[in-house]
Parts: sequence; structure tokens; C-alpha cells
Amino acid sequence: MPSVDNLVPAPKPHVDAGVMKECAGVVDIPHRFVPYDELVRLHATDRQSLGDCKRGKHAAILTIKALLK
Repeated sequence: MPSVDNLVPAPKPHVDAGVMKECAGVVDIPHRFVPYDELVRLHATDRQSLGDCKRGKHAAILTIKALLK
């Protein structure tokens, strides 16, 4: 009698392309006087991008570890 392992192929590990995406670069600061409110907005945008990327990379690491088990 054939074994079940031969009837159903094993699933191939798959890593979502989204987790392989590179992080965005830092915010460009204009070569001019930058008012404080604009500077705060640019800094906030930069920090948000960094946080989003860090969380995404952490998710990628967890996904890859799970697939390699």
C-alpha cells in the first residue's frame, strides 16, 4: 500500500515579498532655513518610517524562523 507522504506533496516554504522589502531612506532636509514646525513634521515622518520598518523587519525574522522549523 502506498504511503500518504507520496500522495500529497509537501508544501514549499514561502516568504512573502513584502517582508523582503528594503526600509525607506531617511527624510531629506531642505538646504534652507527650516522653521521649527516643519522640522518637527520631518522628524516625525522619519521616526514613523523607522518604526514601521523595524516592526516589518521583526515580522520578517519571525516568519523566516517559522518557515525554517
